[in-house]
Amino acid sequence: MDNSSSTLSNLDVELLFLITKYLENGPCDLSARVLKKELVKKKVLPKRLDWEGDQHEQSFDELERKYPHILPNHLLDICTRIAPILDREIKPNVSGLSTLLGAGRQSLLRTPKDVEKLWLHILEYSARLNQRVLYPPVTCTNHNIVKVLNGRENAGPVPRSFSVSNQMYSRTQLLCCTLGHLSAVYCLLFDRTGRYVITGADDLLVKVWSAIDGRLLATLRGASAEISDIAINTENTLLAAGSIDRLIRVWCLQTATPVAILTAHTGMITGVNFCPGIVDGKRYLASTSSDGSVAIWCYSNQTPVIFNPKPIQFIERTRPGSAQMISGAFSSGGMFLAAGSADHYVRVYRLSGPAGPQRVLEVEAHTDRVDSIQWANFSLRFVSGSKDG
Repeated sequence: MDNSSSTLSNLDVELLFLITKYLENGPCDLSARVLKKELVKKKVLPKRLDWEGDQHEQSFDELERKYPHILPNHLLDICTRIAPILDREIKPNVSGLSTLLGAGRQSLLRTPKDVEKLWLHILEYSARLNQRVLYPPVTCTNHNIVKVLNGRENAGPVPRSFSVSNQMYSRTQLLCCTLGHLSAVYCLLFDRTGRYVITGADDLLVKVWSAIDGRLLATLRGASAEISDIAINTENTLLAAGSIDRLIRVWCLQTATPVAILTAHTGMITGVNFCPGIVDGKRYLASTSSDGSVAIWCYSNQTPVIFNPKPIQFIERTRPGSAQMISGAFSSGGMFLAAGSADHYVRVYRLSGPAGPQRVLEVEAHTDRVDSIQWANFSLRFVSGSKDG
């Protein structure tokens, strides 16, 4: 231990000197006296040089006289000033918190690498403890959406904050605001290219806008009542709009000219959907109505497009009272059509077959009206939404 002073650096010796000065004027003055004796005994204090360059042992009092500007609270002042300087360079989690014992982003030893965004592994998104997600460390503020979705697929639901962060909303900004309708707009749709936006409003008009700069490109007229739903076919050539006047109007998207007016319903149109595929060489447009019916219209892809004026229509009334068909959606391949109604039933129709479209399923899956249906993108499964919760 006597030669331990040879392994101490100059900073080590200075720190021991400052610690002794701090203890000497505090509640641990006895410890300071013991530490003084140890420093002298083990020859830890730096040696002094005489005028001939020879080294001599130095006492603690001599070292104090050599540095008269070092006050008893010098070490405390150094510690007090370090934190604000570090906080300006590397932000802590809690600003203004004075502590020498912090960890993580509160540590006085933190580096820029310690506060970098931490990306979790897919296994951490897939892990569950008591059927709950393992919450990430406080340094993880962003999440990889691909890993989040994979983890949700592997193990079940994840918190919404994982997939939609607060920073996402802070980056959202209004790109364009255009006043183009005289009444409320309840129908909005992008075309298949994403370059155009189609709107249908209660002013009886359907309008086509540029998604790039918001310019009005075309106004489609002809409806005599409010627009209730709009749809575009897969080829991006036809636009169908249903309205409260019980009619479905179809326009050509290339020329904005009317193609057909379809009349088969006796109630307002609640939904229109183009079949995304060609089934047995035929193309279809499906519509649902408040009269409780589902109509499937066949049309040709020739020029000009010709719609069969007599659709295959299913009148779905299982009980007295309200039997409105509210929602409908095609499967990803177009082979099946699912529809929901106000009588709590979900019905599925198959479009292929020698007899044409047929109903293949009718089930009372809810206890209230079925107002939304959506098929999975890669399988023959769909979800239905109802007001029963």
